[in-house]
Amino acid sequence: MKDNAPTYTHFLTVQDYFLTQEKFELYKNEQTEVLKTTPQPENLESYYESENYLSHDDSQDSFFARCYQYAKGWNLKSKKSLIGKYAVDGKILDIGAGVGDVVGALKKSGYDAVGYEPSKKARIFAARKGIELLDQTDSIQPNSIKVISMYHVLEHVPDYDKQIADIKNWLQEDGVLILALPNYNSFDAKWFKQHWAGYDVPRHLFHFNKRAVRNVFQGDFEIVSTKPMWFDSFYVSILSARYQKKKLAFVYGIIIGLISNIAALFSKEPSSIVYVLKKRK
Repeated sequence: MKDNAPTYTHFLTVQDYFLTQEKFELYKNEQTEVLKTTPQPENLESYYESENYLSHDDSQDSFFARCYQYAKGWNLKSKKSLIGKYAVDGKILDIGAGVGDVVGALKKSGYDAVGYEPSKKARIFAARKGIELLDQTDSIQPNSIKVISMYHVLEHVPDYDKQIADIKNWLQEDGVLILALPNYNSFDAKWFKQHWAGYDVPRHLFHFNKRAVRNVFQGDFEIVSTKPMWFDSFYVSILSARYQKKKLAFVYGIIIGLISNIAALFSKEPSSIVYVLKKRK
């Protein structure tokens, strides 16, 4: 959805606790409820250049990295099951494929899957596992894809309106988009405020809640269903507690993550949400 003269209000001042310690501002589009990171650096790739950025590097062996890999393995089964449900007889495109785990798992199960990943470092790790990923999308034909998955990717995209238009063009008439995003209306987001790791500025250029997703996709897509990503609240809360320099940050994060999940049972506002969206005819 294109905004007509959008109104922006200041929402929060946040910091890149992960890498540079720089400060950024979040501004809320009052029409869509999307938050925008300001300023948005031109050299964004440099903000990903860390061996601790685990989605682009699965070679780490720290305790936290092992916990991350365990959760990723559990989530991978859930992703494969959900994607497969909608792609019984069609092609799958995983956008922001990282080190290729989703594509690899789908291919092993016999699905026709391909992945796109702009990070050269991540593509190298994928290739070491025998998974070749696209480095551009020019070869993707219109109306050729049955299911597109984007797990924690849209928030990184500089122009999400163009990305949505491309997705609509690539999907078949009955195509499905499976989208996962952090939810800034969750308990853990409100608890940690400017320290919430789900903001992850400036790598996350935009930030969404459920209404924001509905607003930016309306007209082109219908939200068929949503589901929580229960592990995300623990991962994000542990990182957030580290950013706050809490003693026993791991334990503190586990407790807040658990409380957030319990709260989400009533509020329906989990830390991260998977959206299943169907292309409108």
